[in-house]
Amino acid sequence: MEPVVSERITMAPPPPRLERVTEWIAAQNLDALVVTGPALVTWLTGYARYYGGPAAAVVTPAGHRTLVVLRDEVAVAERLSNAEAVVGYSDRGFGLELNPVPLLVAEALKAAAVTASARIGVAGDFGAAVAAATTAQAVEAGDALHGMSLVKDGDELTRIFRSYEMCWLAHTAIAEGAAAGASEIEMMSAAQAAAQVGHGSPVEFVADVLAGPNTAEVCAPVAIAGPGRAEPGQPVVADLSVGADGYWADTCRTYTHGSSAEIDEMRAQLFAIMDAAAAEMCPGATGAQVFGVISDGIAAAWPDGEFPHHGGHGVGLTVFDDPHIIPAGDWALESWMVMAVEPGVYLP
Repeated sequence: MEPVVSERITMAPPPPRLERVTEWIAAQNLDALVVTGPALVTWLTGYARYYGGPAAAVVTPAGHRTLVVLRDEVAVAERLSNAEAVVGYSDRGFGLELNPVPLLVAEALKAAAVTASARIGVAGDFGAAVAAATTAQAVEAGDALHGMSLVKDGDELTRIFRSYEMCWLAHTAIAEGAAAGASEIEMMSAAQAAAQVGHGSPVEFVADVLAGPNTAEVCAPVAIAGPGRAEPGQPVVADLSVGADGYWADTCRTYTHGSSAEIDEMRAQLFAIMDAAAAEMCPGATGAQVFGVISDGIAAAWPDGEFPHHGGHGVGLTVFDDPHIIPAGDWALESWMVMAVEPGVYLP
């Protein structure tokens, strides 16, 4: 099912990301851009593959994109990416080359086809290796591209919303487990299975599932899912993140084994605080401003409670992205960023 977004999103969308990138290439007077690492390669080409090898994207000033992947991935990359060309590196086979990065870099520079007097932008996991392997002038592009990638295009929203759908399938399994008094690890395993089966292929999955008194320990690594169970009237906190096809979603919900008027009231108050924080999230606002709304609301409602973590963060190409809703969060919010807002209060 494809999510419908047009009736809810009314502000003008940003220019497509490839247009923004080529404008930046022109402003920097670059002859080519070479990007490595899964996040930015996915952003530029749409290609993401479970257990995929190191990859690169080469972009010309005219916006022509060449995707460079392991030779055995070429066929699937041609089907799944929106790059204009796909080329392979290394020999056929798996695990035969223990250090494929130099081969990737060589093929990417071949695709860039620049001269020694050229200017080439480099970014991503292997940017230093690209810069070291070329006689062209290397220009650091990572910060600029990362900033651009935080503002999402419509096709990215579709992928993010799809990952959120998988999160809600996972939460259904948590709700059923909490009602049945299942253990933390049973609920976590069932949640991952629900997301993965719902997606129809492997997903990346990160979760905190804590029950009863363990919920006061907040999250991993302090406490991790184990054999603990919630007694009747006790809570289960499930913080579930799913990455599918290169894009992530992050969700958290509190459930109860049986019923608890106290937990229901706390949950309602936290939802009101979350709504107040969302109302603060306008272009130009900072994460610190939004954090203040959350922190002040929690302190007013529960003077003896703790709020020992961030109030949220960006999601998209990673599960814990900029901007961050923290006291030091000075990154200005922009339209078409996607943010997870996560107020919580913890009591003995």
